[in-house]
Amino acid sequence: MLLALIIFLSFVIFIFAKQMLMNNIKFANIEEKLSDVDISEPKFAIKSASRKIYITAKEGNFLNKNEILLNQNVKFKSSDFSIETQKVVFDRNKKTAKSESESLFTAKNISISSEGFDIHDNGNKITFFGNSLVILK
Repeated sequence: MLLALIIFLSFVIFIFAKQMLMNNIKFANIEEKLSDVDISEPKFAIKSASRKIYITAKEGNFLNKNEILLNQNVKFKSSDFSIETQKVVFDRNKKTAKSESESLFTAKNISISSEGFDIHDNGNKITFFGNSLVILK
């Protein structure tokens, strides 16, 4: 009877230890997925009287109440053009965006590669700055 009790307790301890190990592995996997990103795959839009510009990115971080830093694969897309870059500061209140990273603007008959851009006036005006290369088709 003592032997049966020892075997039973060993079995319970073994099961308990195995369960604890499995829980630790699950928590470790969850912690690896968490990062310093405030928003995963953010999506915004700038709407003006003439067009709507959709903005997407892989990740975003709040800089303050209105400004968001968009990181990795940032894309601005409208029916007329698209802009691709890696980092943009987007102001949700003013509906403006500014980037100081290499950017590629493409439209029907033009491509512009620049060191940055500024979208203002509700998306009606885009200013490119830094060394820029304009290709007309």
